[in-house]
Amino acid sequence: MTAVPDVPAAMVNNQFFDEFTDKVRVKPIPWEGYSRAGLISSVELGQLREFQQKQQEGKEVGGYAGLLLELADRLSSIDAQQYLLVSLDDLVDSSGAELAELAKSGELARVLFRSMEKKDDYLGLKAGKILVGVLAGAPGLQRGFRYGRLYEYLSGCMRSELTSVADVAIQILQSALRERRARTVLFHESSGCSVGQRSAKGVVAVPQTQYEGGLDKQYDVIPAMVEIARSAVKEKVIRIIVATWRNMLGLAAAANVPAMLVAKAGRNFKDADLKEDLRELAEELAGHAGGMTTWDEYVNEVKSGRLEWSPAHRSEQFWKLHVRRMDEDDHRVVRDLARVLEAGTGETALAVACHDLAQYIKFNPDGKRLLARIGAKAHVMALMTSEHKEVRYEALLCVQQLMLNAWQN
Repeated sequence: MTAVPDVPAAMVNNQFFDEFTDKVRVKPIPWEGYSRAGLISSVELGQLREFQQKQQEGKEVGGYAGLLLELADRLSSIDAQQYLLVSLDDLVDSSGAELAELAKSGELARVLFRSMEKKDDYLGLKAGKILVGVLAGAPGLQRGFRYGRLYEYLSGCMRSELTSVADVAIQILQSALRERRARTVLFHESSGCSVGQRSAKGVVAVPQTQYEGGLDKQYDVIPAMVEIARSAVKEKVIRIIVATWRNMLGLAAAANVPAMLVAKAGRNFKDADLKEDLRELAEELAGHAGGMTTWDEYVNEVKSGRLEWSPAHRSEQFWKLHVRRMDEDDHRVVRDLARVLEAGTGETALAVACHDLAQYIKFNPDGKRLLARIGAKAHVMALMTSEHKEVRYEALLCVQQLMLNAWQN
């Protein structure tokens, strides 16, 4: 029976990246020239040749990590640095303990972070891959590691116009997020990190973090997945999203059902299995939503920020019955509507938010003081000059309601 190979600590599967690595391995480097120029000593040259010989013969190559790292730090040639980092990456699995010792001293991170500062995508990505691989094999090093700096670098790569660069960066990030400490830093401690928008951070990490529950509550990943589903050409992408949703329902229904009820994919599919999966998902959602009231549905919609003209918004009876509930929990629903205005995205959402705030102060005139205090009044007034007709109209009606209350008072 053929043995199944171990999965690398930092898994990268990219044809361009692999082919470039093969070219780096065979590219001639003038090591003797560096020695004659005094850039490396004769002893270091001998050790390097010894390392290369052992590699070619398939022998153990322990004891050389320090040499490779020292040369990578000293030499300025990109070709030489690429070769040295490829060699270090080869040692991650075979000489992980040796690299971990270098990481404890801080030298490994210092040199590899410097490599990320070079204007060479391959060099920086290889450095990131090495760091993730070493940390995975030495959990004790993770607490003090500067994940935020790694995430900032990967963030820039993920925005690259080169598909291969973005692809490798995402794979390195996914490998890093296998570790709980790495996830903790990304989701709770790196507020200044630009690994993307909140939704992007969540979507990239969904496979690693579903089991922790409530991912959508903090990172709004369900609406992001809906947008991906709407634009995806291949139905297998939709199938993955549907499977993810069902998993999220099973593990953290209370935290994830509200956003799923609000989200609407709006697509028809040919794949019979996918249709069946969607039908089963709809049944599961219906089962969870069976006990929800109209007010619950409204609160969930507002919380999601993705407002649409559902019946409750236009129902005067709804507002008469529930307007006082908008002040519960420190005016949570009103504050959520104000956040929609502050975000300023989605003309329908903006129009509905203006409309709902108008209804709020219509049936609760004292609420206008709250709108002024939380900044909602200023946002509504600014939207009277919106380029979208519906937004201007609803903002005008809301301001009229504000002025009417002021005149009556």
